[in-house]
Amino acid sequence: MLEQFIQFAPGRTCVCIDAANLESAAKDLDWHIDYRKLKSLFSSEKCIGLRHYCVRHGTANQGAFFSFLKRAGFTLVTKPLKRIKADDPLEADLRKANFDVEIAVDAVATMAQFDTLILFSGDSDFAYLIDFLRRRGKHVVVMSTRYHVARELVERSSKYLDLRHLKPWIVRDSKAMNA
Repeated sequence: MLEQFIQFAPGRTCVCIDAANLESAAKDLDWHIDYRKLKSLFSSEKCIGLRHYCVRHGTANQGAFFSFLKRAGFTLVTKPLKRIKADDPLEADLRKANFDVEIAVDAVATMAQFDTLILFSGDSDFAYLIDFLRRRGKHVVVMSTRYHVARELVERSSKYLDLRHLKPWIVRDSKAMNA
């Protein structure tokens, strides 16, 4: 399976991870992503960037995780969680930290440097980006899970891969979690 994955990512690659989407999919699968393993899927010679887009909560645990990701070679794109006060005191405040624009702008800004965009997200808003890149000869591989990926992305991408097929190569070892 890993060899098949590599064939769908020809040339130089750029990896964009919508952390909220990836972590939500992993949670539904009852997994934890091992980001060292995830990084090892991408050849350092061919990968022009591993970009991780994530809300910044400012906790010590998250700070340690961000430090780990940086040391592992990920580029972090973060912003604070936005809270929109509800008009009705009985309703919960709306919480937002969407990275669709940041991912799209970064992909377009760096597209001369890559042949394949690997997008860890299932958000339908990326359909327009995929169309744009494909019209310019780029391959786009979408990675998500069945209930976290929009039909538009599956149809428009060069290849859709369900994360479940990559489990042996990306899941965190439960023994390591308990150590």
